Amino acid sequence: MQQAGISVIVPVHNEPVEILARLHQFAEIDSISEVIVSDSSDLQATVNELRKIQSRYANYHLVRCNKPGRAEQMNQGARHAKCEILWFVHADTEVPGNASELIRNCVAAGYRWGRFDVGFDSDALWMKTVAWTMNIRSSLSKICTGDQAIYVTSELFNSVEGFPKIVIMEDVALSKILKDRSAMYRVKAKVITSARRWESHGYMRTILVMWTMRFLYWVGVPVNNLAKFYRQAHQ
Repeated sequence: MQQAGISVIVPVHNEPVEILARLHQFAEIDSISEVIVSDSSDLQATVNELRKIQSRYANYHLVRCNKPGRAEQMNQGARHAKCEILWFVHADTEVPGNASELIRNCVAAGYRWGRFDVGFDSDALWMKTVAWTMNIRSSLSKICTGDQAIYVTSELFNSVEGFPKIVIMEDVALSKILKDRSAMYRVKAKVITSARRWESHGYMRTILVMWTMRFLYWVGVPVNNLAKFYRQAHQ
């Protein structure tokens, strides 16, 4: 029997300690019943830090995922969830303090899934433009990225059998399925995600890679090929 509340599911893979520190934020948010960290790390420092965090909070649970891919991690985390609302948040993302209230209000109003607007922890004009573009595009297309902290009722998530079992673009694929089942709700409050990937690989290069991948996915290029392209683009 699933209890009322929110299960936060966070996929983690070899995150540095400073990023893992963001996991503490959920302990201060009301209506979050549990935090499930689905970890596939092979760095001992990451594993050790996660164990420390788990031991500090009674409602934090560490789940080991030995299969590759964020989709598998989030699906495995969801299988351990006990709540009626699932909230998928990346480890490098900061969420609003009233996020759980906003999600519960949306679900109470009859919406079964949605996402937040996104911002970046950078003052660079490029990053502000990227965030604005992401939010507008998502509002028009009803397609979300994982950076936008997707939430969904467990009933709807289970009915579509979770994230498609693909190695990349799982967030886009899930959105395409969900929007055919139920209307998406846009929470205009922002989650703030790390700009580290953009800063390390370059703004223009990252934009070109992401838009190229979206186009290739749209025209039907197999996701395994997209994953290979993504790895090569970031070498």
